[in-house]
Amino acid sequence: MKFEPAGLLRSLAAAPRWLIGLAIVGLFLIDPLLDAGSHAARTPLFAKLEAIAYDVRLALTRPNAGDAQVVVIDIDEKSLQREGRWPWERDKLARLVERLLDGQQARAVGFDVVFSEPDLSGGLRVLNDLAAGEFAHVPGFAARVTGLRASLDHDLRFAESMRGRPVVLGFGFPLERQTVGLLPPPAFTAADLGEHRIPIAPEAGYTANLPELQQAAASAGHFDPVFDSDNVVRRVPMVKRFGDGFYPALAVAVLQVALEAKSVRPRFDTNGELDALDVDGLIVPLARDGTALVPYRGAIRTFRYFSAADILAGSVPADAFAGAIALVGTTAKGLYDLRSTPVGPDFPGVEVHANLVAGMLNGDLKTVPSGAAEIEALIMIGAGLLVVFAVAWRSPVLSVVGIATIAAAAIAINVAFWLRANAVIALAPTLVMLLALLVWNLMFGFFRESRAIQQLSDRFGEYVPKERVAQMRETGMQFSMDGESRQLTVMFSDVRNFTTVSERLPPRELSAMMNAYLTPMTAIVHEHHGTIDKYIGDAIMAFWGAPLENPRHASDAVAAAVAMQKKMPLLAEEFRKRGWPALAIGVALNTGAMNVGDMGSRFRKAYTVLGDAVNLASRLESLTKTYGVGVLCGDDTMRAAPGFAWREVDRIRVRGREQALSVWEPLGKGVPDGVAAELAQWHEALKWYRAEGFAEAFALLATLPPCPLYDLFRARCVRFLEKPPPPDWDGATNYETK
Repeated sequence: MKFEPAGLLRSLAAAPRWLIGLAIVGLFLIDPLLDAGSHAARTPLFAKLEAIAYDVRLALTRPNAGDAQVVVIDIDEKSLQREGRWPWERDKLARLVERLLDGQQARAVGFDVVFSEPDLSGGLRVLNDLAAGEFAHVPGFAARVTGLRASLDHDLRFAESMRGRPVVLGFGFPLERQTVGLLPPPAFTAADLGEHRIPIAPEAGYTANLPELQQAAASAGHFDPVFDSDNVVRRVPMVKRFGDGFYPALAVAVLQVALEAKSVRPRFDTNGELDALDVDGLIVPLARDGTALVPYRGAIRTFRYFSAADILAGSVPADAFAGAIALVGTTAKGLYDLRSTPVGPDFPGVEVHANLVAGMLNGDLKTVPSGAAEIEALIMIGAGLLVVFAVAWRSPVLSVVGIATIAAAAIAINVAFWLRANAVIALAPTLVMLLALLVWNLMFGFFRESRAIQQLSDRFGEYVPKERVAQMRETGMQFSMDGESRQLTVMFSDVRNFTTVSERLPPRELSAMMNAYLTPMTAIVHEHHGTIDKYIGDAIMAFWGAPLENPRHASDAVAAAVAMQKKMPLLAEEFRKRGWPALAIGVALNTGAMNVGDMGSRFRKAYTVLGDAVNLASRLESLTKTYGVGVLCGDDTMRAAPGFAWREVDRIRVRGREQALSVWEPLGKGVPDGVAAELAQWHEALKWYRAEGFAEAFALLATLPPCPLYDLFRARCVRFLEKPPPPDWDGATNYETK
């Protein structure tokens, strides 16, 4: 039996409206009921939408004010300029500890840093080697070296500054199966749990501090966050497991030392599931996976920051943060401790810990309570029944107003839980359900009306394949030839050196060859849901996302461009048999807002696209030959097509645009390990190049395989080494010609 979507929709429209409405409510109830019954993760779609809803609630309710109980000691750019590049000598860190505890009277000090390697800057190891070898016969030399140990052993000096004092170190659990340094004693072990179990998988390895440093410190905690699917840090695992031991997060360890708490113990609810940590009476609520939501109080630098350089210089007043918890970390971009968070990108990891410490001290950590799924289901049922039996049969305008009112009530209930109980109840599935009910009710009326789009769909047949025209007719959707602005992706494809090729062939042969070339290229565009705009001699102009809307327009366009390049070697073999020269093409894509519609004069019109994004695509096509790449895409296309492997080609600034943009080459859906390593090396070379490290960039480029792109940048590096760029150079290449 042939499946006809339009027939199915019309059949649904013939069913009772309330029955389909109840079915929609039941379908959406599956997600919270499964979550409550099996503790399964939410469906990926709802997880992403709920993350957005969580971020919005956090943005609207955060206090946007720091907490005087916690300060950040920043190893910032000023500190690196004044005290030298990281890592610093440990005797300098010892002075920092002494300044913080003795000079500033900090309550406790936490390092968002791991010290896993010894400090060799004092030269003690060299002297010890000499005493044991070449200078072993020199009288008194070994004794003199022993006497110098206290002043040259910077690790010993750092350890002594921490011994018996409220200093907490950081460490991490990397994915690699290796153990470096010494872990602190665990907060508790599996044996301490009795009959309870905590479903946390053991870590494979750890990178901890030197034994002498860890033994001198009061405690240590891990600094690993949880990266959600969108790479945003919303949660931190407050305990992690290695072997039979459970180790607290840095924020918990710092809090325990600051409060002089004797223990950190897990707390379980009536179902035997982990629901909190007990820090000597201070309760830290947790999700059942041991994580805590970070209670971000505001954007970056909501907490008070003090430069480590100023602390070392003694220029901070002695009472500036007396009695506060001092967390030592970095905001320097070169030290790579910046996170993407709900309150902004490039958020310092140390301030994540600061928010957690303040949240625990103030008792305002948000958590997902054990009955969250049941509460969500009740709200969903109430809202759904109101829509189905009280709103759905109203007019379209009243339906929209009624459903919007019910959605506002659901949001109000959800926010009340958020503010009054610090409870996070999922909101997105309820709102999506209400949206689905609204859409269904509008569609119900829509499919009961008779519509004829044959004439319009026939007109679109000039631009899109017949299969797409049939889809337009069957879905019954309205399409207009009138101009409108849309987010689209446009393509320009051109045959390289076409003038030379055309001069070698008689007109009849040239026409046959171009038909043989344009036909498979057009088929590829159609296969990937594209619309042919026009042929301009040997060039093809096409676009994606109109007349049929296509949320994957960028991905489809990139796939088409890659397929066109893959087709060229096959065409070359066919052309060779017919005595024609092989062709090479350059393809450019760009995504952005464009005007699309029937444009022209009253004598002749064409369904086409116009706009700045279109002009940029045309300019990018001319640059494919410059960089020696087959396909060149703009920033927006790359971001809108995440399923592909990409090679960044350059940052450019074209005539008429002040803002530079990156241009990219798609390499397909994936690349082999060898190519991935080459890409990583190339992107590292680009970073050095843009940082004016031309010698370092050239060294990396020199070992890459021959390639026009790499050759171009090698030449640039040589040129800039001989004649450096101007002071205002920003790493971009300017192209002044159109």
